[in-house]
Amino acid sequence: MNLSFQVRLDDEADFLTVHSSYCGIFTDEALETCLLHWDYEREKDKYTSAHVQVYGTSPALEALNRNNDHKRSLDKLHIPVGGRRFRPCIEDVIEFLITERLADGREGWEKRVEEGRNRYRRGQLLAAMRRNPDVVEEYLESRRE
Repeated sequence: MNLSFQVRLDDEADFLTVHSSYCGIFTDEALETCLLHWDYEREKDKYTSAHVQVYGTSPALEALNRNNDHKRSLDKLHIPVGGRRFRPCIEDVIEFLITERLADGREGWEKRVEEGRNRYRRGQLLAAMRRNPDVVEEYLESRRE
């Protein structure tokens, strides 16, 4: 696994925010043979900011490419995964690796993964609430009725 996170202060200089992140799964220690990678790039304009790219071949994609002027391999497709706020976290990647039997989990891994995932999601939810106070107000109003 190869990880990279670039963090910056948010626009108000109150909180650290992820500007970009990368999580690659490789089959070798030299990191030369990639299986797939998840990327997040804030304010990306050419493709979705949170995406996964998979390495391999796809007969279906090859068939689509036959009649397409913009032929691309599978690893060049940016498959959306939840957008800025609800993208996968590292705990999702760890669970994927263990449940798909690509890595062995240590005893108690499920609890640690769930704890980390809950912390991440809570932080994302709080950030979404800060950026969307009208939605929070709307929700609270609907609960009073």
